[in-house]
Amino acid sequence: MEKITDLGELRKYLNKIDRIFSINSLLGQKIDDEFVVDYYEDSNLGYRYFHSVEGSVHMALNFDGKFDKDGYYEQAKIVSKQIESIDAKIVLELGCGKGFNSIFLAKKFPNVDFTGIDLTPAHLNQAIESGRNFPNLIFKQGNFQMLEFADKSFNLLFEVESICHASDMKIALSEAFRVLKPGGRIVFFDGFRQPGFSNQSEDTKLASQLVEASMAIEKPWLINEWLGLAREVGFLEIKVDDISQAIMPNLAKFQFLARGYFKFPNLSRVILKVIPANLVKNSIAGLLMPFTITAGAQAYYLIILERPGLSPS
Repeated sequence: MEKITDLGELRKYLNKIDRIFSINSLLGQKIDDEFVVDYYEDSNLGYRYFHSVEGSVHMALNFDGKFDKDGYYEQAKIVSKQIESIDAKIVLELGCGKGFNSIFLAKKFPNVDFTGIDLTPAHLNQAIESGRNFPNLIFKQGNFQMLEFADKSFNLLFEVESICHASDMKIALSEAFRVLKPGGRIVFFDGFRQPGFSNQSEDTKLASQLVEASMAIEKPWLINEWLGLAREVGFLEIKVDDISQAIMPNLAKFQFLARGYFKFPNLSRVILKVIPANLVKNSIAGLLMPFTITAGAQAYYLIILERPGLSPS
């Protein structure tokens, strides 16, 4: 599917969004933990029928430039290499969603203990049901800004597109640091604003804000400022890679579907009245992300950080 990334076309699509949703209303919404839970509850059917019937709620990584649903497993495969690299025995997933990644890993590593936490009841119920046959896997409700685990409990932590929802990023990173054993690592797959964001065109900055608002992100971070905060908390950087091109095939699919929704504004407004608004708002991110990533305003990163100290045991 061909994606549209010509910034000369961006204003046209911003106008379409405004006619259906009202940009001011979108940017004025209050986003907190309750809103994030509602967003994922409302989007549940959309993820299932338009994204991944297998239960993924994250982007596929297709490094060859062609969309393939096997790309939904790439994040977990990268995490598996870190498990092997440090011989991790106790692993925690922050924001586990429906359990897609932790179930894959629990099956691959039967001698490793996995825990997944999430705020969204609908996701947790599915995760618990799907993971019931794995004795080395536990799912429970939890907030990664208030981890109910002892200090130095885990060899490895990972998150896939969830830390972006943190209302207090320093607390979230500090909690992750606290529960990691010295020498332990945390793997992030998430979106950030790029350096020089303030120099982008007004339309590109607006498009980025709409992407964030439509995906229930209250406090977006510039990647360099976020890394500075991680260093302040005490982490060492092992890897920081912009892997945005790997999500572009998935984004092309999303944009194709979104363009269909925005093609007939009158019908779109009717749909908005009968389908949960948070579900429909995903079309905004689907429409705009190819523009913002191509413009260099936003990017998707793989980041691996380590808590300094002796190797985990």
